[in-house]
Amino acid sequence: MSLGKRELQELLFYMILTRKLEESLARLHREARLSSPLGLRSGLEAVSVGAAFVPTPKDVLASSLPTAGALLLRGVKPIEIVLEFLGKGSEPTGGRDGIRHFGDLGRGIVATSGHAAAHVGVMAGMAFAAQIQRQDRVALALVSDEAVATGDFHEGLNFAAVRKAPLVVVVVRFPSAPRTGGPIAGGEISQLYERARGYGLTSLPADGSDLLQVVQIVETAMDRAKAGEGPTLIEAPLRSSTRYIGNDDAIPAPFGEAARLDPTRSENETDVDANPIWRFERFLMQQDWLSEAERTAITARADEAVSDALRAADAAPSPSPLHLEERVFHRVP
Repeated sequence: MSLGKRELQELLFYMILTRKLEESLARLHREARLSSPLGLRSGLEAVSVGAAFVPTPKDVLASSLPTAGALLLRGVKPIEIVLEFLGKGSEPTGGRDGIRHFGDLGRGIVATSGHAAAHVGVMAGMAFAAQIQRQDRVALALVSDEAVATGDFHEGLNFAAVRKAPLVVVVVRFPSAPRTGGPIAGGEISQLYERARGYGLTSLPADGSDLLQVVQIVETAMDRAKAGEGPTLIEAPLRSSTRYIGNDDAIPAPFGEAARLDPTRSENETDVDANPIWRFERFLMQQDWLSEAERTAITARADEAVSDALRAADAAPSPSPLHLEERVFHRVP
């Protein structure tokens, strides 16, 4: 995929927009204004934005990653996400969910649930449906590494492998060491390569902190799927990430509110490489595809989009009790 300066800067905008939006949601959480747990993580911008950038409008995507980046790339507006977390009546689920589980097939988004890998089997089914209907469509599933220990994950991969269905699964590996007795205890997630071969799958690595590498690897997998070569499993380890809300409300550096989007800062290279936004900004500046003035303008544009979403969402009405039973059960004629 050949990307021009305008497309590259637009990708940078969506990465910054994702970070700004989620930092604002973290502030709302500390103010006890959200209707549900936040459950977001910083540092996922490259893999969520990069993976969601590749599919065409007719492809379908489902993501259980703790970030809003993929939704934004599929056309979801920041205000829709803020409304969802605030539990407002005009949100996509009408105040019934509050945690980004909504779907919109018109925008190629398949709804997920709180279970880490439940949608892998769903996406395998959608890929198989596209295959038997001879539709040029690929199903893309984004999951966290905790999904690897679930039956849904393996059942979905096995079905797609047997049918050679056009499915691409991206597994994001977080940098923290696995807990004893936890879902991936007994080894690192690098075991995904062995597991993929066991199912007869192609497995590809991608640096989850490098946006352009994610775009390239996902594009390769999507091309394989459309050529009838079957599903692909992509393992995308992160160099660093920060949980916005877990057992406490802390947002530590380098991805907290105090962190500045400044690729020229004098910290060591490891810090810059670990932050996908700084890393991509540095690359664009080195290639003369981004000036300081352009970076400032892109950041200001993201700030304005988030501010507008917060203002509009704050003024939106809460759900009415009169509509409590609507959109819960499907009424058959």
